[in-house]
Amino acid sequence: MRCKAVLAGMVCAAGLAGLDARAQETAGPREWIQIKTYVCGNVAKREALVQVFDRALIPALNRQGIRKVGVFWSDAEVNDGNAAYETRVVVVIPHPDGASFAGMDDRLLADAQYMKDAAPLFSAPMNDPLYDSCSSALLRGFATCPQVRQVTDAPERLLQLRIYNSYTIERNAKKIAMFEGGGELAIFRTCGMEPVFFGQGLAGDQLPNLTYMLGFADKAAKETAWKTFVNHPDWKKLKVDPQYKDTANKITNILLRPSKGSQL
Repeated sequence: MRCKAVLAGMVCAAGLAGLDARAQETAGPREWIQIKTYVCGNVAKREALVQVFDRALIPALNRQGIRKVGVFWSDAEVNDGNAAYETRVVVVIPHPDGASFAGMDDRLLADAQYMKDAAPLFSAPMNDPLYDSCSSALLRGFATCPQVRQVTDAPERLLQLRIYNSYTIERNAKKIAMFEGGGELAIFRTCGMEPVFFGQGLAGDQLPNLTYMLGFADKAAKETAWKTFVNHPDWKKLKVDPQYKDTANKITNILLRPSKGSQL
């Protein structure tokens, strides 16, 4: 009887631990995640824009109460020879609610310190701006991954941004279900693929989509984790589940380095 009681207690404790882990995973409100992508005319302008964001934008957003602001850049080396993204700057801005998102630019314009610190951006000639174009996407954090977080502060850390497009909103919803209820996100974590965020695309291009970012200590850690994932028995079983067929018709993959001032 004593053995049965001890065993029952162990099972109960394990069950509570699992519930506690899931509670921690889903704790907190789902953030609104803004991703702004700037395309610069050359690498020198990319570097200048990153410096402005580090010096002016990140502190200004922090003054608004917006934390965990990420500023990233890319080049051919980090993308295995693909130079397509080397003049891009990506900014990740997590908002606690829609009002924060809607009022951000007005608050920046009213911030005298920001306007002073960002002078190189605003004073650039119209025919020679720091960037040629800017696109913006708005996501809603997953219920099981509701908030943006820094997963590593390693000096050589690498961030991986991935966009999964679906043909229809139904297939998009099913792919999100594959990550959440289906267990794909849990397999990611088991394999050392820690999410900075997971979000459903609400506005922007490439809709419908889900977009996520993973953080790794370095490039070798990224490659090891993905190798572990593709060979994981749970993933091999999940990927052939017929209910998840054709959930993503296109995947965009971008590897990024953080700026010196990035908070992610």
